[in-house]
Amino acid sequence: MQKKSLKEFWNEADTATRNKILLEMSEMCKNSIETVRSWMLQTRNPKGLYRDVLFTYLKDNFQVEITKEGGER
Repeated sequence: MQKKSLKEFWNEADTATRNKILLEMSEMCKNSIETVRSWMLQTRNPKGLYRDVLFTYLKDNFQVEITKEGGER
């Protein structure tokens, strides 16, 4: 399993993957697409359950473990 920061994962994702994440996470967390995008770009941090849902979603669907600083540490 890869270890990356949210921003690192987001920058490497293609457009179709990004759109899928934005739509699904927006629906799952009952937040706007812009809010989810700000989480992925790390301009805002998801709090509590939102963070848990996002990290679990990325782990289950993309085999990526999210780290704060990114990389294999």
